[in-house]
Amino acid sequence: MKLEKTSEESINVKNEWLILAIIIVALIPVTIDATILHVAIPTLTLSLGASGNEVLWIIDIYPLIMAGLLLPMGILGDKIGHKKVLLFGLTIFGIASFLAGFSSAPIYLILSRALLALGGSMIMPVTLAIISQTFANEAKRGTALGIWAAVGTAGAAVGPVLGGIIVEHYWWGAVFLINLPLILIVIPLIWIGVPKGISSPDKPWVLIDAALVLVGVILFVYGVKTIFKEDHPLWISIVIGIVGFIFLRLFFKKQKISSSPMIDMELLQDRRILLGMLLCFVPMAVIVGFEFLLAQELQFVHKRSPIDAGLFMLPFVASSAVAGPLTGSILSKIGFKNLIITVLSLSSLSFFMLSQLDFSSFTASLLFWSIVLGFSLGVVLIAGTTAIMSAAPLDKAGMAGSMESISYELGTGLGITFFGIILSQIFIKKFVVSDELLKELPKQVNNSIGDAMIVANELGGEKGEIIKKAAMTAFKDAHDVVLVLAGTVLAILAIILVFILPKEKNN
Repeated sequence: MKLEKTSEESINVKNEWLILAIIIVALIPVTIDATILHVAIPTLTLSLGASGNEVLWIIDIYPLIMAGLLLPMGILGDKIGHKKVLLFGLTIFGIASFLAGFSSAPIYLILSRALLALGGSMIMPVTLAIISQTFANEAKRGTALGIWAAVGTAGAAVGPVLGGIIVEHYWWGAVFLINLPLILIVIPLIWIGVPKGISSPDKPWVLIDAALVLVGVILFVYGVKTIFKEDHPLWISIVIGIVGFIFLRLFFKKQKISSSPMIDMELLQDRRILLGMLLCFVPMAVIVGFEFLLAQELQFVHKRSPIDAGLFMLPFVASSAVAGPLTGSILSKIGFKNLIITVLSLSSLSFFMLSQLDFSSFTASLLFWSIVLGFSLGVVLIAGTTAIMSAAPLDKAGMAGSMESISYELGTGLGITFFGIILSQIFIKKFVVSDELLKELPKQVNNSIGDAMIVANELGGEKGEIIKKAAMTAFKDAHDVVLVLAGTVLAILAIILVFILPKEKNN
């Protein structure tokens, strides 16, 4: 296989920290975009008249497409050069941000978010690859990768607060437009300051495999999302879900016989890596699902402003970010099994306690259990990453890292899906108005609190107020049940791991 190494690569040694700074600036819009939209959801729901299902797709489409494209875009970077792919990715991300900011209907925002995911999937893997190629010294490389990870976590933590500030003073579309100045600044910096590095032009690029996994994931999730909708034929949801499953099955079959697989099947046969992927997937699903629920309750039910909602969520997301640097030292002292069982139990207990609290005001109890929940889930995430990377051979560390990122993105997308479905089903059952009024209302009025608020605003007057009160009561009841279910899932996972994780020797 032919390797091309440019003369520019000697610049790496002289300007490696400058190159890292440029890469970090390129990464910031992608990391913030993962969570900045959560606080803006109630506002854009009313502005665009988005249904509950459309809201789920607006949020989900980004991580789901990212999950399907991370591996092929990483391989494309190896083939044509990481700098080139990074520039393409930033350009696409900038165009998509502009289109998303001025979307006039839910479908346009969903398509713009899909385009954002395409750009993001090109940016994320190649920034890691550029760092790996830039820092020849192993210790410096470790520090650089740690900074990269810290910025990613901090960006996700800052997202809800930043989103609240922007929506409060401007409009929901501005949460996307803030990407543009950073992108316009960083593209020339990359063009001038980042070397071309190493590329492998003969490396195969498996576009068909990428299409299989991408289409499979989206069809499967669509089937799951619509299976409970009253106005959607059940058989269509089942057929689409089965077709998506078949696509995913074909993808994994092709990986087993492919001479250049996107996923090394030997890695997937390692129980430690599978466990690590599970420990990345479950907490991420719970984190984003909880943020999705919280953002709606704080604004729709408790009438908090977007910025207040963002600040309300800050202890949760910030404690999750702080968990990273502390996990290593805790892990070395009490061992992997003890750590995982402890923090999963704490996160489960936190959900049970939060389900008993009133979110109308920020009390000491809410602060305490929000911090405990965020910190414990953050520790699980980092421990999952540690399990994956420590189990993977050194020559497969890059692929293992991509599998870790996929677990995060799938957790983000499917967490919103399952929280949204459960929330919607309970909301439908708890939404109570008189039969006479219900006959006058559109069918979708009880699908979600967003749908109910749209109908209430259009109707206005006494009937509108009745709908709003019924929706608020239903959502608070649904919120309690969802938090108990989330706590139960984490408790069951902790109990299972007690029996399947091997005993560790005392130091």
